[in-house]
Amino acid sequence: MAQNLISASLTEQDVVEVTQSLNTVKTKLHFLSTLQKGDVKSLVKVGNAYYLPFLDKIHQVVETHPEILSAVFDKEEFMKDYELFSKLRPVYNLMNELAEGLQKTFTAVGSDTLVAALDVYASVKQNKDKVPGLSVMNDELATFFKKAKSQTDDQK
Repeated sequence: MAQNLISASLTEQDVVEVTQSLNTVKTKLHFLSTLQKGDVKSLVKVGNAYYLPFLDKIHQVVETHPEILSAVFDKEEFMKDYELFSKLRPVYNLMNELAEGLQKTFTAVGSDTLVAALDVYASVKQNKDKVPGLSVMNDELATFFKKAKSQTDDQK
């Protein structure tokens, strides 16, 4: 094989256990938002680490000087949000790390598989007339590479 970026295996039991673990996480985080991309885009975001100390200081002010807060300020909800945000931060970081690693691994192993498959397909094409049954397999495999007729060809 010309390319082998990932060389690993995963048992069916591993898949079951990982899936169960992820479902447990999903159940524990049942409150995860279903906001649409446009809605998320319009939100004010903490973004970088610059705002984290700001939030900590504001939390301190809310705790030590509640008398300065406006009557419409919901202190309980702020404290609840602050606590949840603080607790979610390490979970968020770990999930992002896992998601990024999974995406890169999935892409790399998919690429490894396709590169190897294309090598096999080249061998099938080369030997289709020499080995019984390969001609039919070649025809079946060739359908994956046929280009769809363009609309201009259909209109002619």
